[in-house]
Amino acid sequence: MGGDARTEEQAAERLAHHLLREAYRDLAAVLLSANAKAAESLFYAVEKRTADALRTLVADKSEGAASTRIARAAGGELNALFEAAHGRTGIPASRRVA
Repeated sequence: MGGDARTEEQAAERLAHHLLREAYRDLAAVLLSANAKAAESLFYAVEKRTADALRTLVADKSEGAASTRIARAAGGELNALFEAAHGRTGIPASRRVA
């Protein structure tokens, strides 16, 4: 049963991740069409906060020895999301945390 519970938990995490990614893209598109200047300002703040959080994770070794790998993997996924949602290249957090 433990394995089944973990598999279900992972499936739930994947589904939540997918739904949040889609919602972020939709919200970004609406914001861009409503007020591009405000959207750019917000996108910059989100990208900067993300990069700062990833750098902190690495500096503090919050996830132990795997902190840098985890930050790079998360940063890569988030950067891809930002590129797609923001219509441009965001702060390449996956490359700036190490």
